[in-house]
Amino acid sequence: MTGRAHRRLCAGILILLAGALLLCPAAAGLAQYRIHTNIDYAPVYFDSVYQGQTSGGVLTVTVSTTGPRYSTVEIRKAGYYTVSQNLPYVSDGSSTDLYFTLTADSGTTTGTLAVQTSPTGASVYINGIYQGTAPVTVTRLRPGTYTVIAEMPGAESATQIVTMTGSEYRTVTLNLGGSGEIIFTSEPSGAYISLDGTIIGTTPHTETDIDPGEHQIVITKNGYYNWRETIDMTGSGTRYIYAVLSSVVPENAILIRSVPAGAAIYLNGIYQGETMENGYFPITDLRTGQHTILLRLSGYDDYQETISLSEGQTITVSADMEEGTGSAIFTTTPTSSAATGKLAVSTSPPGARISIDGSLSGRMTPATISAIPAGTHTIRLQLDGYAPAEATVTITAGQTASLSLPLAPGGAATPVPTTTPAPLFIPAAGIIALLFMHSRRAR
Repeated sequence: MTGRAHRRLCAGILILLAGALLLCPAAAGLAQYRIHTNIDYAPVYFDSVYQGQTSGGVLTVTVSTTGPRYSTVEIRKAGYYTVSQNLPYVSDGSSTDLYFTLTADSGTTTGTLAVQTSPTGASVYINGIYQGTAPVTVTRLRPGTYTVIAEMPGAESATQIVTMTGSEYRTVTLNLGGSGEIIFTSEPSGAYISLDGTIIGTTPHTETDIDPGEHQIVITKNGYYNWRETIDMTGSGTRYIYAVLSSVVPENAILIRSVPAGAAIYLNGIYQGETMENGYFPITDLRTGQHTILLRLSGYDDYQETISLSEGQTITVSADMEEGTGSAIFTTTPTSSAATGKLAVSTSPPGARISIDGSLSGRMTPATISAIPAGTHTIRLQLDGYAPAEATVTITAGQTASLSLPLAPGGAATPVPTTTPAPLFIPAAGIIALLFMHSRRAR
């Protein structure tokens, strides 16, 4: 073989090797399943763990081949029969295609939901799945509870919970402009609700015709600490306020007061409320470990303290605020309000408890949470009788991020395996280097 022919052979081998690397479906320790369905937006579950929805007729799911393996795949979609099968074994670094045909469930009584918006043309989502622009009619809805969300650029999103009971035809209208309403609930119930300084009733309670703008909410009950929140009604629709009231003798908690009162309280960067004139502000249901408390009050220097909390422990923080310019005097600079955003969270079914970075927020889905520091946060959603769901979201300053997750019935969630791909480029680079050296010798 001549030197030129030998070099051509080596170049061809290099090209084939590079193509194989590009087409490799997964790195070492990982494999892929490609789930194909005849219906788009079909939710896919591996051992009852939600993996995503098909789009364009396919969903690619990457799994670990080194840890526990999934055994079954199940496709569920409202108005269609559920289909499932055992997952075949997929070797390390390979992939396989699975095909499913969803058939309309004619034996199940289904209903029709017509969604209208004011103004028209808003994007409509049902349980997080895009349905089109309003007005839109959605058919084959099985009996159950659905979260309907309407969104339009330049307007606040509107949300409504709809319960379908059978073969009914329902029409709902979501108003993206004008006044809105707030539905108040609390644990325990029977607490007094103060809206902008006026008592409007006791929980549970629905208040309508609320004007756009910021509103101060205080929920009180004898034997419990006051619960406070500021909400922004920049558009119409329904807001949900769920207040978890803390007993005056809490456990596994941090109790906070300041002199003077009225300081904004941040726990691990998340806004909690304001210190009270009489008594301590409680933060309960905290995980054990370290927590950072930050107090901020206009005209005073920031107060910051790191606390190590043990199981069943209650720690009291009494802060004497010192007059100053208001700038931070500690090594950790607090997050300014300009560097915060909002998070709109919904689940199907609703009512899940919301935790942010391991701390309970005191809110339940659906809810919009304000004053979240910009950056990446871990959101955990828990509802009795359902497997907890967890996701990572990125908050952008001055914007509202959205998160909508279906909850799968069951107990503890099976974690989705996360494996760092093995670096295939190392052995590949060795092979390429050997071939290159051999080609140089042939010259």
